[in-house]
Amino acid sequence: MSQPHKQAKRRLKQLGKTLSPSQAGWSDSEEEDIHQEVGVTSVRIGDVVMTVIPSENPELVPEITGPFYDDAQDILRHLRWIMQKDKLGQDIFLLGPPGPLRRNLIMKYAEMTQREIEYVALSKDVTDNDLKQRRELQGSTSFYVDQAAVRAAIHGRILVLDGIEKAERNVLPILNNLLENREMSLEDGRFLTTKDASHLGDKKTRFEKVSPRFLVFALGLPVPPYVGYPLDPPLRSRFQSRDIKAPEYKTQVEQMMALTDNCVPRDVIERLISISLVLGVQTDQSNREIEIPEFPMTIENVASLLTLVPNVHPRFIVDTLYPYPLLPTCDLEQMSVIESAYRRFGVKSAIVEAHMEARQTPSGYAIANIDPIQNREVSIDGYHYINKAIASFASEHVKTGAVGFPVYCGPSPFSPAEYFIETPYHREIFSSMVLLHAGGKDICLVGTHKGVGKSALVRHFARNLGYTIDYIPLYRDMSSRDLLQRRSTTPTGDTVWDNSLLVEAAVHGHLAILDGIEALSYGTLNTLQRLCNDRETQLPDGTRLIHSHRYEKLMKKHKYTPEQLEEKRLIPIHPAFRIIALARAGTSGQTDTKAGSWLTAEILSMFNFIVVDSLPSNEEQEVLTALSPGVDEDKLKQLLTFSRRLRRDKDETIRMLSSSLSTRQLIRICRRLAYFENESLYVAVHKAALSRFMPSTARDALHALLLANGIYPPKEDPEAHANLKIEVLPSREQPEHIRIGNVMEPVFKGGDPMLIPNVVFHENPAHTEILREMLKDYQLGDHLLLIGNQGVGKNKLADYFLQLLQLPREYIQLHRDSTVQSLTTTPAIQDGVLSYEDSALVKAVREGTILVVDEADKAPTYVTAVLKSLVEDGQMVLGDGRRIISKESDIQDSTNYIMVHPNFRMLVLANRPGYPFLGNDFYREIGDVFSCHAVDNPDMLSEMFLLRKYGPDVSEDLLGKLSSAFTDLRKLTDEGLISYPYSTRELVNIVLHLQKYPGEGISKILQNVFDFDQYDQASKELVIEIFEKHGIPIGLESDFSMALGDVISLGKPVLTEQWTRVPSGTKLDIAQPVTEAIAVRGGWDLEVGKKWKDLDRKEGRSTIFSEQLYSFDVPTRGEALDVAALDDGTLFVVTTNPVTLHRIEPNHKRLDSLDLYEYFPLQRAPPRLRIAVIHQKNGQVKYLALHNPSNNELLCCDFNKNSVVSVVIRGLEPVKSIMCSNLAHMGILIFYQEDRSNVAILDFNTSEQHTLTLPARIQKLHVVESGLWVAKGSRDASHYLITPGSPDSVIPTTMESVQALGQNGLPLDDALQQIYSREFAPHTRYGQTDAQDKYATVFEHCSLAGIQESPVKVYSYMKPEGLGTNETSANRRVKPNTLFLERTGQLAIIRPPTDGRAESYLDLLNGTTNQIWRIKMPLAILGGAIDAPIPTYTHFQVERYVATMCELSNGNLVTLDNAGTIRVWQVNPNAIYQAAQTWKQMVGVDQKVLSVIYETEEDKKKLDAMYDEAEKGGRDGSGAGNSDAKCETDGKGQGSGGTSGVGEGDGGSGSGGSGGGGVNGSGNNMNEDGRQEASFEDIDSLKLKTAGDEPQAISRAQKEMHEQSMEKKLDKLKMTQADFNQFNQFMENVRREVRELRVILESVEAKKHERVWLKNQSSGDLDDTKIIEGLTGERAIYKKRGDDDPELGLFQDKPKRMNFVFDLSASMYRFNTHDRRLERSMEVALMLMESFRGFEHKFAYKIVGHSGDGANIEFVSPGKYPKTEKEEFEIINKMKAHSQYCLSGDNTLGAASHSMKEIVKEEADDYFVVIMSDANIAQYNIHPNDIARILKSDDRITAQMIFIGSIQDQAEQLKKALGTQANICTENKELPKIIKALFLSSMIK
Repeated sequence: MSQPHKQAKRRLKQLGKTLSPSQAGWSDSEEEDIHQEVGVTSVRIGDVVMTVIPSENPELVPEITGPFYDDAQDILRHLRWIMQKDKLGQDIFLLGPPGPLRRNLIMKYAEMTQREIEYVALSKDVTDNDLKQRRELQGSTSFYVDQAAVRAAIHGRILVLDGIEKAERNVLPILNNLLENREMSLEDGRFLTTKDASHLGDKKTRFEKVSPRFLVFALGLPVPPYVGYPLDPPLRSRFQSRDIKAPEYKTQVEQMMALTDNCVPRDVIERLISISLVLGVQTDQSNREIEIPEFPMTIENVASLLTLVPNVHPRFIVDTLYPYPLLPTCDLEQMSVIESAYRRFGVKSAIVEAHMEARQTPSGYAIANIDPIQNREVSIDGYHYINKAIASFASEHVKTGAVGFPVYCGPSPFSPAEYFIETPYHREIFSSMVLLHAGGKDICLVGTHKGVGKSALVRHFARNLGYTIDYIPLYRDMSSRDLLQRRSTTPTGDTVWDNSLLVEAAVHGHLAILDGIEALSYGTLNTLQRLCNDRETQLPDGTRLIHSHRYEKLMKKHKYTPEQLEEKRLIPIHPAFRIIALARAGTSGQTDTKAGSWLTAEILSMFNFIVVDSLPSNEEQEVLTALSPGVDEDKLKQLLTFSRRLRRDKDETIRMLSSSLSTRQLIRICRRLAYFENESLYVAVHKAALSRFMPSTARDALHALLLANGIYPPKEDPEAHANLKIEVLPSREQPEHIRIGNVMEPVFKGGDPMLIPNVVFHENPAHTEILREMLKDYQLGDHLLLIGNQGVGKNKLADYFLQLLQLPREYIQLHRDSTVQSLTTTPAIQDGVLSYEDSALVKAVREGTILVVDEADKAPTYVTAVLKSLVEDGQMVLGDGRRIISKESDIQDSTNYIMVHPNFRMLVLANRPGYPFLGNDFYREIGDVFSCHAVDNPDMLSEMFLLRKYGPDVSEDLLGKLSSAFTDLRKLTDEGLISYPYSTRELVNIVLHLQKYPGEGISKILQNVFDFDQYDQASKELVIEIFEKHGIPIGLESDFSMALGDVISLGKPVLTEQWTRVPSGTKLDIAQPVTEAIAVRGGWDLEVGKKWKDLDRKEGRSTIFSEQLYSFDVPTRGEALDVAALDDGTLFVVTTNPVTLHRIEPNHKRLDSLDLYEYFPLQRAPPRLRIAVIHQKNGQVKYLALHNPSNNELLCCDFNKNSVVSVVIRGLEPVKSIMCSNLAHMGILIFYQEDRSNVAILDFNTSEQHTLTLPARIQKLHVVESGLWVAKGSRDASHYLITPGSPDSVIPTTMESVQALGQNGLPLDDALQQIYSREFAPHTRYGQTDAQDKYATVFEHCSLAGIQESPVKVYSYMKPEGLGTNETSANRRVKPNTLFLERTGQLAIIRPPTDGRAESYLDLLNGTTNQIWRIKMPLAILGGAIDAPIPTYTHFQVERYVATMCELSNGNLVTLDNAGTIRVWQVNPNAIYQAAQTWKQMVGVDQKVLSVIYETEEDKKKLDAMYDEAEKGGRDGSGAGNSDAKCETDGKGQGSGGTSGVGEGDGGSGSGGSGGGGVNGSGNNMNEDGRQEASFEDIDSLKLKTAGDEPQAISRAQKEMHEQSMEKKLDKLKMTQADFNQFNQFMENVRREVRELRVILESVEAKKHERVWLKNQSSGDLDDTKIIEGLTGERAIYKKRGDDDPELGLFQDKPKRMNFVFDLSASMYRFNTHDRRLERSMEVALMLMESFRGFEHKFAYKIVGHSGDGANIEFVSPGKYPKTEKEEFEIINKMKAHSQYCLSGDNTLGAASHSMKEIVKEEADDYFVVIMSDANIAQYNIHPNDIARILKSDDRITAQMIFIGSIQDQAEQLKKALGTQANICTENKELPKIIKALFLSSMIK
C-alpha cells in the first residue's frame, strides 16, 4: 500500500470517528495495524532517516496503545533528536518533570524503529548484580545469568535505565566503561568488547562482541528541585541530555481529544489542561514564595474515565488527579493559590455548607447496583476466567439519567462486607471507587488521619465485586524487589524465584492492596510505574508480565502459540487485576522529612486518588450505634461532639490529640460503654489519648476541653479503690472463675502448663484496678497494649493476668535490630534447601495462645506495623509465602495459609513514648489498633501495700518516707528535670535489701540505685535534694556527721533580788472597772483553703544529724513577724508587705495564704503585729487574734466560721499598746500602755471588756497568773502587786507596792521582760531578761499563795565575764526572745547575733540541772548589718525580735526568723537520743573492719563458743586508752575503750561514764535499770567521729587549685568578680532548666543520628533476605549498622527558626521590685542563650525586645550568637538598661506582628514565636482579640504569648481570648518551665 494511500485512509478514519464514534467499523481494528507494519524499511522524521531492521524478538519491541500525540510538532522534534543521537551512536539522557511522558517517548521511538528494549527501573535497592550478572544454582552447581545491561549489549538492544536519580551512588559507575568504550568485564570471566572475536577460533569464548546497535537511554529527574541523588560527574559526561517539558497546550488538548474519542466537551478538557499547566512545573522558583506541590504533567490518567462519563463533575476529576488541597498537610497559603487557579478556570467545588467540612467533590454518579454477567470469558492464555459485571449508576444529570458500564470483577459471590455500616459518605466514596475501577486505573485511597476507614472501604469494595484480596503490608525496609519476587529453593536445592503476592494478583486477577505506601522508602514504589501505567513489567527472573491486549496481538501477528510465548517467559496480566494503594497523608516513611512528602509527582501519575476523611458526626454516630448496640445515647452524643471539637480545632496541640480519637478508638470506647455499665467517659477518653504521657500543656488542654464539653471526671471513691479484690472462685487450687470487682471471666482450661507463667505478685489496689480494666478489654476481644515507664510492673501485670486466667503464652522480645522477617519466620538452609522456622508469633496465631510482645517500642516502627495488619485486618504474609488469614471467606485456591485461631490475642508491652526512652513512638504509629493501658507507678497507698509485702520488718515510717521520696522523683521526671524515671522496681529492690540486712544503713543501700547518678552532677544534686527533703540520708558523696549542740554548765544561779511585802504598806484600791461589750466591727468572709500551695520542706536529718527536724520558707516579700501554733499542730504565721496570714497544715506540708492588707491601712512602716490564740474555757480555739500595737485594734480570725472581725480596744490612749497573752488559753487578753495607767481586759468567754484605771502609772505589767499581776511603776520605779478581791475573779481590785532590794551587791534588773505563768518546779518560774550579763532569771515563791508566806526571791544565771557585753549599737533594736517550753520544762533563748553574722545560738536552759544545751542556728535578719532589701524602711527602724517561737503539742519547738524561715527543732533529750540511735542505724555509720575468713568445721565450733561467751556479756574488747578504739564481734555486746565510751546493743543503747571503759549495752529499751531519761550529756557522748581520712595538705591544695582556676577563668572572660557573681546568681536560678532543655535538644539530635541497617554490604551480619544469594556465592549478602545516607533531598537541612520577643517596657523595670519580672526575663534570655549553645545550626534563634521605644530591638540575631559568659552577661545587662531608660508605652502588638512576618522570610523547618509581655495592655487600649488574631495569622508558625507578672484578672481574660496560645506565669519560677513545655510540644510535631 503506497504512502499517500495510507494517509488518506487515516484521514477518513479520523473523519469517521468524528461523525459517528459509535460505529465500530471506523475504530482502529487490529488487522489493520498488523497490515500497516509489513514492509516498512525506513522511518523518516523531517530530514533524518533511519533504516528499520525487523527484530528477532518482536515481543521485546514495545508498543504504545492508542494515539500518541499524532503530528504534534514538539513531540516530533523530540523524536527527531533521539533519532539523530541514535545514528551518532550516542547515549542519551532525558530529563524532565515526573510522569510517563519521557518513558513513552522512548517506547514510541523503539516502536517506530522496531528496536528491542531492556528496561530497568532503578531504585536504591538495585545492585550491580541486577545490572550485570546474577548467580543461580542448579543441580548443586552455580552458573551465571546475564542481566539487562549485558543482554542489551550483546543483542544490540536499547537499555532503558529509568530513575537514574534513585540509584545509590556506587551502583551506576560500573556502567561507566560500558558507556564510554563499550567494554566491561563480567563475573563469569567473559569480557565484553567492541572487537570482533570471530577469527580467534575456539578461544573466543572469553570475549563477547558488543553489538554496534547497543544504546543506553537514561531517564531521570533533575535533582534539585526534585529529590534524589545528584548525578555523578563522570556519568553525566557520557550522556547527551534533553529536557522534556510538558507538551504544549494545543498538543495536550488534541491528544486528550483523541484519547477520549472526542466524546468529551472540549471546554472541559481545556480547563483541566489549563489547570495542569498553571499548577504544573514551576521553573521560576525564585519569585514564588509559596511552594505548592506539582500538578501531574499530563492528565491522560483520566482519559478512560472521561470517555465513560463525560458529564462527570470536573472538580471530581481534578481531585482524583491532584489530592493535595484535601489533605491536612496543605496549609492555607497553598490552599488559596490552588483554589484560585481552580476558580479561574471555572472548576468549582460543590458548595460546602458551613457545618460540613470540605471533602472530595462527589462525581455526580451514585452507584445503584452491581450485577454479575453470567457467561465468563476465558483469559487469553487459557489459564483463567475473566469475570465481568454491570455496574449501574444513578446520575445527577438529567440528560444521562442512569448509566451502566461493564466492570471487571472477581469470581466470588457478591456480598456486603461484615461489620461495615454503609453511611452516605462512604457510599459516595464507594461509588467513586467503582467509577475509577471502571475507568481501568489503579486507585490510591489517602486517609487524612489514621482510622478513617480505608481498610474497611477496601474490604467493602472487594466483597461487593466478588474480588479476592491480596493484602500486602508495606514497610520501610522492603526492597523494590520484594514487591515483585523473592528468592527461594526447590526441594532439590536449585534456586528459584517465587512470585510475590502482587505478581500473583496480577496473574490471577485479584485485588492487590498495598497498605501503607507512605512507609516505603523513597523510590521503592516507582518500580511499579510501568505496571500501573502500562500494565507491563519485568520480573527479576527475566519473566515479563504484559498487557493481555498486547499478548493477543503477538499471538495474532506473529502466529505465536501460548506455549511458545510461555517459553519466551511472557505472561499476560489478567484484565481484572487492580492495585489499591492505601496511604496516610500526615506521615512519611523517612524519619526526618516533612509530613506528606511521600506523595511525589511521580506517585501522582501512577494512581487515581480518593481522599477519605473522617466521617461526618451524624454518620459516625450511626456507625457507632450500629456497632455497639445498647450504648447510652447521651454519652455517645457527648463523645462525638467532643471528638469533632478536637478534630476541628485550629490548635496544634489539640489536633495532635485528635489522632488518638480516631473512629476506631471511638468504636472501642462505645463497646466498653455498652458492655460495662457506669464506665466513665472521662476516664475512657484519657485512656484512649494516653494522656498520662503527654506534655503537660497538652494534658491541661485536654482536661479543659473535656470539662467544656460536659465530660467530668468521675467522683473519687477511695473505698471502692481499696476494696477491689481479685477473687478466684471457688478456690485458688481449683480455679473455675476469676472475679475482679464486677468483672467475671472463666479460667482457660487445658493450656500447656509449661507456657503458663507463674510469678510472685503482691496484689495491691492500683494494679488490681489495671487488671480489671485489662480483663474488660480481654472480654471485648481486644488486643491489649500496656505502656509505661520501666519498672512499673508491665511484665508482672501481663504475666499475672495470664496466670490468673491460666492462659498459655508465647513471648517475643523486640530490639532495635528486629526485622519483619525475624518477627514472622526465620529462613534456614538445611542440606542446601531453604526452609523456614516459625517464630513465636506464627505459633501463637496457629495454636491460639497469647502472644506477649515485649519492648515493642525498641523495634523500628515499620517492623511493628506488621502487627497492625495482623490485628486489624487479620492478614499477614509470611516470609515463605504463606499467609495468615482470619476469615474463611478469604481462603483462596492456594493451600499455604494459616487460619488465625479464635483464642489468639496479643499483649504488647512498650515503654512510654518520648525522652528518655530512646524507643520509637510505637503508640503514635499503631497504638489505636490496641486497647491501651497506661501503667503508672502505683499510687502511694498501693506502693505501701507492695513494700509491706516485700519488707514486713522494715519500719512503716521508713517505707513511707521512701515511697514519698520516689513519688517526688517521679514528679521531677514528668517535669523533665531528671531523665531517668525511678520506678517501683528500684524501690522494691531497696526494700528487699533492707529486709535481709537490716543492720546496713539505708544510705548504703540507696547507693545501689543512685550510684548511676554519681557522675551526673545535676541529677545527683536533685536526687540528694529530694531525699534530704524527706529526711533520708543518701550517701552520694557526703560524709555523715552529727552536729548536735554542746552542753554548757552554768553553775548555780545567784540570788540577785528579793521582793518583800511591806506589811504597813499602803494598799491602794483600784476604781470600779468600766465594763461594756467588746466593740466588734465587721464579720467579713475569709477566703480560706482556695489556694493551698505545697511547701518546699527540707528535712534536717539526712547526712547530718542535728536537733533540727525540718525547715521551710513561708513565702513573703516583707518580713515575718510572729508565729503561733494550735494544739493539732497547725501553724499561723503573719508576714508583711502586704500583710498576710499564712495557715500551715498540721503536717507542715502545705500552706494557705490569706491577704489581710485591706484590714491594715497603709502606714509608713508595716505594722508590728503579734499573734495570740484565744481559747474558750472548754479548751476550744475561739479566735486567732492579731494585735496591731500602733492603733489599738485587734483583728480576730475565726477559722471555724471562716470569718474575720475587728475589735477596737476602748479606753486606751492613742499610743502604742502592749498585749499580755499569758491568759489567752483561758480566753483573756490584757492590754496596757507604757507610762499610762489604763489597763484593758478583754474576756472572750463573756465577750466583755473591762477597763481599769490604776492608781499609778506603770512601765511594765507582768501577768503572772490570773490572781497575781506584778507591775513596775514608771514614775517612781517601785514594784507593785496587783491582786483581785475574790479568788475566782480576774478583775484586780487592789494594788500594793513591794520593797525590792538587790542582793549580793547586784543592782535591780531593769531589763526584766516577762515572767512566765507556767511553773517548771513547785513555786518556781522562769523570767526573761534582756540584761547583757544574765542568761535568765528564776523566781521563787512568785505566786499568789507563795507571796503570802515568804518574800519573792529572784535568782539569775549570770554570764561569765566578758561575754556578750560588746553588743553593737546597730542591733540595739533587735531584741532577744525567750519561750518557756511546757512539755520539757526548759527555757528557750535566742539572742541576736553580736557580730552581724547570720547565725546565732538557740539556748535551751534546764533549771533542774543548771545546764544550757547550745544549738547553732542560722538566722536571717532584716535590717541588721545585712542591708535591708527595701531601703526606705531603715529611717524608722522598728524594734523587732531576733526571732519568734512557739511550741508544738508534741514538745517540738518552732522558730521563725525575720525572713520567714520556719525551723522545727526536737528539744526533748530523750527523743533526740532515740532518734540518733535509729539514724545511726539508718546511715549504717559504724563501719566494721572487714576481712575474709575461710571456715572449717572446727573453726565453727570454736567461734560458736566464743560467741556464747560474748553473749554472756563479759566485757570483751581490747584497746583501752586509745581515744576511740573499738573491738567488736558479731555478738550482742560491744565495748569501747577510751575517754567516753558508748556501747550499743541491738536495739538500744547504753551510755558510758566520762572516763574509762564502756558499759555494755544490753537492753532493747532505754536501759531499764539505769536512769529512765537520756540527758543531753548522753547525747553529747553519741557524737560521731567522722573519718577525716584526707590529710590536711590535700584539702588545702584542692582549695588553692579551685581558687587559681577561678582566677584564670575570670581573667579569660575579662569579667570582674562582682559581675561574675551576679551572672552566677542568674545562672543558678535557671541552671536546672538549662540542663533540661539541653537534655531534650541532645535527644532530638541523637534521634536524628539513629543508625539503620545498611544492606548489600560485603561484611557484617548475614542478611536473612539474602540467604540464597549466599548459597549461590554472591559477596554482598551482609547487612551492617551504619548511619543512614541522609534521605535524598534532605541535604539542605534547614534550622528551626525561633523568635523570642521580650517585653522591656518601662513597666517591667518599675515593677521589678514588686515581683522580679525583669530579672526573670533576663534569666529566661540567659537560659535560652545557654541552652542553644552548640545547637545554633539547628535552631536559628533571635532575641528581640519591645518597649515604648520600638517594636523590634535586636539583642541576639542569627550569626551573632554570644560565645562566652561575658557576652551573655553583656546582653542581659543591655536588656536591663534598655528597660530602665526607655519611654513608656506598649508595643506588644507591633512586636508580635513584626516577628510573625519577619520570621517566615527565610525558609526553615519549623517556625516558632514566643512573645513575653506583662499584660498591662488594657491601659494602652489593646484588645485581646487583636493579639489572638495576630498570633493565629500564620498557620506555619507556632506562636505563643506568655504573660509575666501582671495583674491577675487581666491575664485571665487574655487567656480566654487566646486559648492554648497564652500562658500565664504568675509564679516567676514557672517561666523557664513554660518555655520548656512550648519547646517540647514543638519537638514532637
